[in-house]
Amino acid sequence: MKNFISSIILFSSVCANAQVGINTESPSRTLDVNGTLRVRTQTDQSTNSAYNNVLVSDANGNVDHVKKNTLNQQMVQLFSLSTLPSVSVGGLGTPVRISNQSITLSKPAFVIINFSVPIALSSAASDGKMKILRTHLNVNGVSVVRSTNTYTNTATTGTNLTGIFYNTGNYISLLGAGTHSIEILGTCFDFINASDCTQGGNFAGTSFQAYAMYNDF
Repeated sequence: MKNFISSIILFSSVCANAQVGINTESPSRTLDVNGTLRVRTQTDQSTNSAYNNVLVSDANGNVDHVKKNTLNQQMVQLFSLSTLPSVSVGGLGTPVRISNQSITLSKPAFVIINFSVPIALSSAASDGKMKILRTHLNVNGVSVVRSTNTYTNTATTGTNLTGIFYNTGNYISLLGAGTHSIEILGTCFDFINASDCTQGGNFAGTSFQAYAMYNDF
């Protein structure tokens, strides 16, 4: 009887401290499941501040948790330019490249692009024709934004369009991992000579920027 009671105590102690395996004979944690897991009933606790942990697992399937407030998005500056080449873009409206930037994303990310491109006229227009001052934003060769100023110069409105003008724009897109092209081009229509209208330069307010928003998990 004494030996039987000792065996029961020893068996109970082993069970209390044992690692239990399901579909495995060599468990490495208190509960080791070699298979899939299904929970039939779950409750939405997204607004419950007491539920502040998120379950995560490593490549070996070890499950632990991280604090929910650490799963933040990470913003990374891809480039930021305050000076752009000054390019003659007048003529019949064919877009001319001002700046082309190549970016590389380590994983999919939302890319935020902003630009403010200065435009200068060599002299005030006086021919009475409508003029178009346009800046294109291309992503991977596709035009996604066309920022435009238009005006008509006549004897009644005057020909006072001199100085510096700005085309501004922004764009947000989800891009995949890899290398991408972000390009701005300029065009001014209808000008006789290409040099009649320039875009770019180092004027105050010039900018061409891109940021990547990664999920940091």
